[in-house]
Amino acid sequence: MRDNKLLFMGISYMLVAVFLMVCLDVVAKILLKNYHVMQVTFLRSGISLLIIGGAGYLARGKDSFKTQYWKWHILRTVLMAISSITIFVALSLIPLVNCMVIVFISPIIVTALSGPFLGEVVGIWRWSAVLIGFVGILLILQPTAGFIDPGTIYAFIAVVTYALFSLTSRKLANKETTYNLSFYMFIGPTLVGGVGSSMSWVTPTPEAWILFIVCGVLGGLGFIFFNLAYQKAEASLLASFEYTGLIWASIAGYYLFAETIDANIWLGASIIIIGGLIIVFRESGRLKSIEN
Repeated sequence: MRDNKLLFMGISYMLVAVFLMVCLDVVAKILLKNYHVMQVTFLRSGISLLIIGGAGYLARGKDSFKTQYWKWHILRTVLMAISSITIFVALSLIPLVNCMVIVFISPIIVTALSGPFLGEVVGIWRWSAVLIGFVGILLILQPTAGFIDPGTIYAFIAVVTYALFSLTSRKLANKETTYNLSFYMFIGPTLVGGVGSSMSWVTPTPEAWILFIVCGVLGGLGFIFFNLAYQKAEASLLASFEYTGLIWASIAGYYLFAETIDANIWLGASIIIIGGLIIVFRESGRLKSIEN
């Protein structure tokens, strides 16, 4: 029963994390209309850094920041900086649809590398769930032509670095605290974004400051739940649940940006849900068999 509880907790944490990250993307999209990519990166990451650092200090004092895994944290924050910046650059160069298709290749990369990198057993059921989810993504997005251009290269860099970042989260999940996993990752984007925005800084309006703060809160909470998920379940198991972000993105697009939701979106969303349910029922049944 304990393993089943951890499984459902991990999936629940991942679903919450994905929802929060979609909310973050919606707010960031609004801000990027008037503010430079580097400024959005700097304020989003800096505010998240302050919130998580403050929470960690209140909870455990200076001991909250002690770690034995400096090399891993340096790698993670570099990956986070590259992924954050390149995905924004990609969005400015290629259609959103094309970019999103490339971004959601990440779960496949995580599933493929979780075997050699993490030693996880990735069977046919997990692969099936990930690939079924990707079919759902293609039905929703219906990617257009023109994939081979500089924007696509930036998007692929973002995807690869994000996938590697996800794997490091699982690698350290049972060794490092959630505070440290969530805190140190924002140092790189904050520093790079701060330097990059120094030449293009635009003083935010009071309304924009509110959105930046919301952005930072969402980003901080999102990655806290993201790291909690990897402490409870394997990376290859959680990968397919990242596709649920397209469901929330479609709803946000419809209500906030006047984007239409056609039959392909509902069909694709249903397929994504089926892929996730395959994982839930398969893993739940497998764990019950082990317990018996």
